[in-house]
Amino acid sequence: MAEPLGKRYDAYAARIDPWMAVLALVFLVVWSARIIFFHSLPSELRATMLVVQWWIWLVFLADIVIRTVISNRSWRYLWTHPLDVIAVAVPAARPLKLLTAFTQGAAFSSARGRMKTMQAVVVSVVLLLWIGSVAVLAAEREVADSAINSFGDALWWAVVTVTTVGYGDFAPVSPTGRVIAVVMMLLGIALIGVVTASVAAWFVSRTTGEDERQQELQDEGRHDELTERIARLEAKIDALAGSERQPAREDDGTGARGT
Repeated sequence: MAEPLGKRYDAYAARIDPWMAVLALVFLVVWSARIIFFHSLPSELRATMLVVQWWIWLVFLADIVIRTVISNRSWRYLWTHPLDVIAVAVPAARPLKLLTAFTQGAAFSSARGRMKTMQAVVVSVVLLLWIGSVAVLAAEREVADSAINSFGDALWWAVVTVTTVGYGDFAPVSPTGRVIAVVMMLLGIALIGVVTASVAAWFVSRTTGEDERQQELQDEGRHDELTERIARLEAKIDALAGSERQPAREDDGTGARGT
């Protein structure tokens, strides 16, 4: 069992986590818009958006420092919460903070837990595709030999990379773009494995549930049949016992038995 983080941490997280998720979403919108519409945005607006990104980074940095200080685990908190560390260290990964909305709740063994897990997987896939697309576009758009020059191209590349199809019509040529490609491949393989396992578990649970229902119906039918047989047997026993309790009439000499 994991060591508890403490009451102060739990109270802080309950108040701050929703706001951090909102900030992560704001960062995703601002960062994506600044890169996707880079050439069509005024330079002043791009500078303002960059300032907003830096302020959000400072908030994330302050948040992880506070969590480390008030946590019962002290510096071990950083090791056991890599998502928070990555959200501070890698700007492009900051929107992954949205996944903290799915880290609390029921276990996977319950229906609610399985639903939350599937929601987290879907959100993870969407975030991975979007973040990878924007990041590779930022890395490749200004490279002369690169074929990834628009967000549509970047999104297509992200989809075929994450799904491990790899058509090869678009490929990063810059060192940064290739690093992003490696990360996308590894995360894509992991997410596909999770999706496959989740779908398989769902089918198994459905099949198992149907088999259990059929077994219950068979057991109920056998129980009803056994109950009916016991009732008939009891009726026969009662009939035999009643006939044995009737006194035999004595013969009065006329051929009839007297009472």
